[in-house]
Order: sequence, then C-alpha cells, then structure tokens
Amino acid sequence: MKGLVRLGQLVLLVLLLASCAAAVPLPDGANKPIEPGDKIGNFLITKGAEGEDIVYPWDSDCAKQAGAEERYSCKSAVGAKVNLSAGIYDETLTGKLDSIWAEHTYEISIEGRPVNLQAFGPIDVPHPQVVKMRAWNVVILTDKPGEISVHSKGVVHGDPFEDTTTYIFGAP
Repeated sequence: MKGLVRLGQLVLLVLLLASCAAAVPLPDGANKPIEPGDKIGNFLITKGAEGEDIVYPWDSDCAKQAGAEERYSCKSAVGAKVNLSAGIYDETLTGKLDSIWAEHTYEISIEGRPVNLQAFGPIDVPHPQVVKMRAWNVVILTDKPGEISVHSKGVVHGDPFEDTTTYIFGAP
C-alpha cells in the first residue's frame, strides 16, 4: 500500500511540475511565414521587378544530386538576384496560362520556414522556348558567401512534384 501511495505522489509531482514548466520559446519568427523584406541569416528575401536582371531556375547553374530524392545544388554569385520559384507555362501555347496558373498548387519553404507566396505575387517573364513563364516573385540575394536551403512542392497539370535545392553563393 505504501508503494502505491508513493507512486501516486510521484505521478502527481510530475504532473504538477509539467504544468508549471515554462514553454521554451522558439526563436523570433521561427513559425512566422516569410514576407518580402525578411532576412534569414545574410540572405534578403525580396521581390524582383520586371526587366530587372534576375536569375531564374531555368537559367541557373544547377546539378541534380545523387540519390532517389529530388535534390539539387545551384551555384550563384554573391550579389546576384535569384528567383526561387519553378515557372509555370502553357506547353502547347494555347493561351491558357491563366487557367493553368489558377489550377496549380505550390508551396515554398526556406530553411524550414514557409513563404507567404501571396505577399510576393506572381511575375511573368520571357522564356526562349515557351514564350512566357509565370513564377512566384520570390527572390533571394546576399552580399556574403553562404548557402540556403529551399524546399518546393506542388501540383502542376495534375502531376505532383517535390524537391529541395541548396543555393550556394560564392565569389563572382
């Protein structure tokens, strides 16, 4: 009987301590979606402007990494403005880019933080093979060498995709 009383007291003490324990706060902004103008380390997350010199994924120096997962590594120069979004296009050139865009789903997270894509909005850019691409206007830049990880997933034309890309910024 004494053993059961002690066990009950121990359980009560553990529950009391757990309810009184202060929650360990996450770093500022750890769960907050990324907005234009936010920084992650030395990287500024911003928007590009039409006609601005921006490096898009289809023009990037990227290589697929070994393994079954869709992992890529992309090199860029310090100071370059790099768009992180996969482009959507009308592959049959039927003029249905707006409907394709409206039907696709897309999510981006940078270093594990979600990006508020609506705050960045889309941008239309010329493309040499499909005339026009539309991408989310999420651009990163830094003035120091470094790496940043971006995870993308979504569905386009009914086909799901998911990949992780490490952007490596080095000396120009």
